[in-house]
Amino acid sequence: MSARTTAEGYSSAKSTVHVPDWQVLNLFNQYRFLLLLASGSVYYLSEDQLTLGTRNGPLFEVAHLGYLVTTLSFALLIRLRRPAVETQFYLQNYMDILLVCVLMYASGGIQSGLGPLLLINLALFSQVSTARHALLFAAIGSIVVIVEELLSNVLIGKQAANFEATAVLGSLLFAIAWVMTVPVRKAMNRQLVRSSHSRVVLDVEEISQLNEEIIRELDSGVVVIDPSGQVQLINDTARSLLAAEFTPMPVHLRQLCVELMESLQASERSPTRETRPFDIASTGQSLLPKFIPLSRGGVLIKLDDHTHILQQFQQLKLASLGRMSASIAHEIRNPLGAISHAVQLIEESPQLAANDADLLQIAKRHTLRINRIIEDVLQLSNRQQVRSSEVSVDEQVQDFAQRFIAENELSSEQLTVVTEPCRALVDPGHLDQVLWNLCTNAQLHNDSRSITIRISCWQSDRGTTLIDVMDNGCGISDMDKENLFEPFYSTHHAGTGLGLFIIRELCEINKASIECVPGDTGAHFRITLSAAQDMAA
Repeated sequence: MSARTTAEGYSSAKSTVHVPDWQVLNLFNQYRFLLLLASGSVYYLSEDQLTLGTRNGPLFEVAHLGYLVTTLSFALLIRLRRPAVETQFYLQNYMDILLVCVLMYASGGIQSGLGPLLLINLALFSQVSTARHALLFAAIGSIVVIVEELLSNVLIGKQAANFEATAVLGSLLFAIAWVMTVPVRKAMNRQLVRSSHSRVVLDVEEISQLNEEIIRELDSGVVVIDPSGQVQLINDTARSLLAAEFTPMPVHLRQLCVELMESLQASERSPTRETRPFDIASTGQSLLPKFIPLSRGGVLIKLDDHTHILQQFQQLKLASLGRMSASIAHEIRNPLGAISHAVQLIEESPQLAANDADLLQIAKRHTLRINRIIEDVLQLSNRQQVRSSEVSVDEQVQDFAQRFIAENELSSEQLTVVTEPCRALVDPGHLDQVLWNLCTNAQLHNDSRSITIRISCWQSDRGTTLIDVMDNGCGISDMDKENLFEPFYSTHHAGTGLGLFIIRELCEINKASIECVPGDTGAHFRITLSAAQDMAA
């Protein structure tokens, strides 16, 4: 790559130096104008000067005026951009050599000191020309200077010519043409290539740093391993997910995380099988890996928090249920209200037979059941906004027990509460609804039997708040436990099958969990709430 970059930089430098353009022509013309202005000021304003026009004043004045007219003509041609830029470039340099030599002859020949003007013109010309053209113009300049000195020798005399100085000037013309086009240009090209190469290296380093920064800030964990299984790159998110914050790198993937290594091996054995999440034994966190083979061997592993993915899926499901509940409220509740009203009117009829009254009671009972299903479904859409706060769970449970006993006309023996000071981050309204649905289910599924409900609130050794809701009823069979939290699954003829489903959904959006704990008698549900520090993490 570096050789190719060097070659490209070299060719780019050459093309930049060797091609004249309109701006260069304009600068050259401005230089001529300033030169003529300075020489004209010295000649016409200084009475004591002994150089310009000393040999032939009228010829100097004519040449100077012709040079000025030529310069102004070139300015017009440059503005019109006609003829082509290269044509004007070479034409201007021909005129420079010719007119400078005429001015030099009129001022005393090579001894006038105007010869360096040819050196300056040739040095400028060599910057935007090839070495071949620069040497050609050096040869033309040398020939014109020799002719000028020969004319001086023939027309004036030997004392007017200085062929030694002419030879020195010609040699300097060739030396300037060669130095400005070969050594100087090579040095410039090397500098351009060096700066270009350093710029490329800098760009690569900046891109590498940018890539590392992007990988480091990704929400997903990234692990890159080589063909031998050595971890070559791991970002901070992956370290946190794998509980490897202080593990030095490089390290073998098996030493970093055994579970991830086993998942990778399972994926290699069955490439077409969908990747399954795995649990980290040390933290209990569930991760979903994605394995991407690299072109030169090795694997890029992308890690995502499976719990977070499930929460996102849950939010999408809640949005769908919210739209569904709004449709149900509009499409079912209105005709259901009309049916319920019609049943009430028929019940008020004095000619109602006893058999018809029983049928109306059945219709009324099922109407109320459908209405209760609608209310349960509507609760799914009304709970999407979570207003979590750190609450005293024991006080919340005590307050709930008092209200439930009062509204259901229970005795203090039928609902008992055992608590200890506990705090957790939860939506108080959602917690109250969960407890209310659990206690209502306990009463509903035991019909008219007199049962006792016991609620206990306590903290585990890890500081997690747990709430147990137990009853001494008929309990739940093992077959029913498998589908217990599924929507519209009910073991009671009057149940809607949404109570426990709503309870589980409420727990999930509060980052809590609920489970049915096995027991000898009755039903036992355990709610595990999140502590404030867990929610913040």
